[in-house]
Amino acid sequence: MAVMLLLLSFAILHLRVSASVKPPVFAEKQGILIQASDAVNAVLDTVSDSSCSLVLLSDGSTSSSSIYSVYQGMQSLAGPMGVGVFEVTRENLNDTGAQAGHIMKRVRELRLLSWCVTVLAVSEEPQFLVSVAEWAVRHRLLVWATRLLVLTRLPLEELKHIMVSHWTFSMMNSMVLNVEERTDSARCGVFAHLPYSDLGPSTVRVATWSRARGLQLLSPLSLFPQKFLNFYGATVNVTALPFPPYWDTVEESAPDGTTTKRFTGTDYLMLEAIAEALNFSIQVLSTANWDEVTDRVEDRTSFLANVIYAVFPNRLLRYDYSYMFEYAFHAFTMAKPALKPRWQSLYYPLTDGVWASILAVVIIMPLPLILIVRMGTGDFIKSAIGPKLAVQEIIRTLLGQDLSGYFPSTHSCRLLLALWLVFAFIVGTAYRGNLTASLTAPKYPARPETLKELVSAGARVTMPPYGAHFRDFFKQSDSSDFKTLGERVDIVPTAADGLEQAITRGQAHMEARRYLQLVIAQKFTRADGSTRLYVGRESVFPGLSAWPIPHDAPYKPVLDRCIMAIVEGGLYEKWSADMVSRAREESRQKQQLKTDAVESEEADGGTRALTLTHMQGPLLLTLLGLALAGVTFALEILVVWCLAART
Repeated sequence: MAVMLLLLSFAILHLRVSASVKPPVFAEKQGILIQASDAVNAVLDTVSDSSCSLVLLSDGSTSSSSIYSVYQGMQSLAGPMGVGVFEVTRENLNDTGAQAGHIMKRVRELRLLSWCVTVLAVSEEPQFLVSVAEWAVRHRLLVWATRLLVLTRLPLEELKHIMVSHWTFSMMNSMVLNVEERTDSARCGVFAHLPYSDLGPSTVRVATWSRARGLQLLSPLSLFPQKFLNFYGATVNVTALPFPPYWDTVEESAPDGTTTKRFTGTDYLMLEAIAEALNFSIQVLSTANWDEVTDRVEDRTSFLANVIYAVFPNRLLRYDYSYMFEYAFHAFTMAKPALKPRWQSLYYPLTDGVWASILAVVIIMPLPLILIVRMGTGDFIKSAIGPKLAVQEIIRTLLGQDLSGYFPSTHSCRLLLALWLVFAFIVGTAYRGNLTASLTAPKYPARPETLKELVSAGARVTMPPYGAHFRDFFKQSDSSDFKTLGERVDIVPTAADGLEQAITRGQAHMEARRYLQLVIAQKFTRADGSTRLYVGRESVFPGLSAWPIPHDAPYKPVLDRCIMAIVEGGLYEKWSADMVSRAREESRQKQQLKTDAVESEEADGGTRALTLTHMQGPLLLTLLGLALAGVTFALEILVVWCLAART
């Protein structure tokens, strides 16, 4: 295959082709393009303007004089912004396709640089037209804004078969100008294939052209008609897998005992609204995994995947996206850290400084008490009240017991004891209050709430099969936290497996925040309303998401307008809120059907019983006191026995 620049000037965007190019002076065989040049000019003049560029694809049978004839006719109307001519010779048509691929890439570059492009493919060979159709899809030559006009001379049945069989002619913005009379006064028919119409898929003669009457429209359709404003009740294939609250399946029981399956979720409800607006019915194709969901989209079996996918650069190599309408904030969930038994539970209500201050006061307080007694009372009281009794009085009042009554009734002694009792009351009340609070609402161990804390915790992270794309994305990030996270991601068969491993193995599971909140509320909620899992406070990243659609899907503009109208109208957020509210209500109803023991517990006010985990400190202190008392008692018996043996 070879690329020939047949015009002396090649202009794109703001450079207009010069009109001073001279036609060749040598004689050439009259080809199909020169026969129908007026017809081509009539069609292009109807639909093109001066801001569009023209690309001509030829199989080598088109002469330069024919091209100049078309170009000169367009100049007399409204010349194109630029013209590019590409020729594929017949000898190279059955080549490996490397040259054809190079040509298509050049044409695509021209399309991307131009404001708009009209492609004119000229050939009388069916194989060339089939190759153009395949090349256009493989190398992403066309979008809906790109018009494709095919000039050929084929039998009508063969022409219809080619148009029906190939995506480029049946779905894209393309038309065929077919020369039907091989005379100087050639007569041409203008055909378009409509994949959706009131008669079903059909190839329609939109217009006809003759030298005598010019271009005449034969139907209400315009040239290059819009094909996707009305699907006329046709069935549209989509793919999806359960991913609540975006897409899910529910079974409903009929009065006769039969069960029916229906689809629900925010994304499915939006597709239903679009289906009603565009007049089509939905058929969900069966898929086994997430890869198959997008594989069906990639090979154009499915029009779209009706569940949001995060937009990643590596995914854009396989398929396009609809209008990006959702920020699926991805978060992680982990098991709530369990409360570990702590024998220091009696010590935790007060800080170290408070304990040290209390100890200092207890040590210092007996000294002024003994001093007051020694200096202001009689010999009997002095001999009865010593350091031992003073220390005992201080400690017993600190523990909430009464005074022994041995202290004198002097004003100074009463004032000192009153101050001490106030101090003991305040300290004892504060300690008992904090002790009760720490036992009934203990402080749980710290748990990861942010990405940095998750990475620092060193936990493995699980994701469902589609998480492989996220893992690759994390590894390519410039952030050290994301790179470390990517190294720790493990793929599990289902989200349920990942959540179970988060409970049993202390791992984290990462998915969309809305999905995690919904699944935890539905499947991991205890009878008392608490959950075994928590969702991290900080999202890992905001995943801009949309529906996967085939590359350069011609229905994307219509689909995007419908999605924008739904999102801007607030319907998508309303459906999402309703889904979460409904899930909470169903979860609440299930909790009401728990055992009688749970119901009686809730009837008593939801009192939470203390366990050995909470009361380990007092029990250990009691056992320690009993052991110490037993040892002391044994020592006392031993001392008495020794003294008795000596006497």
